[in-house]
Amino acid sequence: MRAFPPIAYLARDVAPSRVSRFFLACYLLLVLVVSFYPFTGWRFTGEPVFAFYTYPLPYYFTLFDNLVNVLAYIPIGTAVALSVWPRSLSWLLGALAGTVLSCGVEFVQQFIPGRVASNMDILSNGFGALIGGVLALLLSSRRWQRRWQILRYSHLREGSAVEWGVVWLVLWFVTQFDPTVPFLGVVVEARGLPQPFDSPIANAELFLRLLEGGGMMLQMIGVALFVATLMRHAREIPAAIRITLLVGLLVKLAFAGMLLQPAQFFSWINRNIIVGGVAGALLLWGLWRLQWRLRAFLGVLSLAAAAAVSWAWPLTPQMSATLPLFRWHYGHLMHFSGLAAVIGDLWPYGAILILLRMLWPRQQGQL
Repeated sequence: MRAFPPIAYLARDVAPSRVSRFFLACYLLLVLVVSFYPFTGWRFTGEPVFAFYTYPLPYYFTLFDNLVNVLAYIPIGTAVALSVWPRSLSWLLGALAGTVLSCGVEFVQQFIPGRVASNMDILSNGFGALIGGVLALLLSSRRWQRRWQILRYSHLREGSAVEWGVVWLVLWFVTQFDPTVPFLGVVVEARGLPQPFDSPIANAELFLRLLEGGGMMLQMIGVALFVATLMRHAREIPAAIRITLLVGLLVKLAFAGMLLQPAQFFSWINRNIIVGGVAGALLLWGLWRLQWRLRAFLGVLSLAAAAAVSWAWPLTPQMSATLPLFRWHYGHLMHFSGLAAVIGDLWPYGAILILLRMLWPRQQGQL
């Protein structure tokens, strides 16, 4: 059966979707974080800074790294091509944008310890951006645009803040890339040597358990209410929340299986996380039924409280004690864990801003 737009969609002037531009902005953030992490220890080696552009190929080549470089820049080419006009040349602009970005990234990486500036990486990134640009030609067809508009106006609220919210929600799944961080957790258990800290209650172990379980509960409620606020119809909220949490769990399982030693596969879950998850689920059973403005307000409070829990966590992870959990080498682990950590720190604040923007739009009726 063919899908038709809802009557509400047909009866109004529909603003062009800006999802591709919002996605491009967020994905650029991901690329820059991965490329420049950990943002410290930069140095000048004394080598000619432009020499690597003309090194004989292949100057530096590993199959895994170059495959990742191709895949990583496909979204760049796609997002750029979907954001510009005319469509006939958009694929070329997407490829050029990805190549220029890669040239700049590789230039900066020569000053970062542990990184190698490589012209082979530029070729891989540019090829990935070219693939993305060609893919955009398919996605920009009238058929796919129509499908997106039907989905957009059938299930999601109106307004640019909602489109930002959809993209920001996709970014949330990145926070689950690090399997040493518990699912939906906002703190990381410190392994290795004991770390002294001042507990506000007599039972220090109970204090840590409350923070870990409470952080998971607050994060779960905040993410779920964020999703609920994006939805147009209340009847679709439970399914949307379940799908979001299930996909997040699958991402966590996938990266745990890929990165962790087999014996450490379930190191991302513990009793405190389970208790916090059960408590969060019980509270959500009633919270999702609230009026949408109240849901958004409670989502803001939950995310702010979860961020406060992460500030209050007194322990610091020790890399030397964490490395034995993994079967990947340090460089790749640093990329994944650093990306998840940076995005995890930023995500609650971005979600709070989006919810506040939805609560107080610039023009009445925008939502």
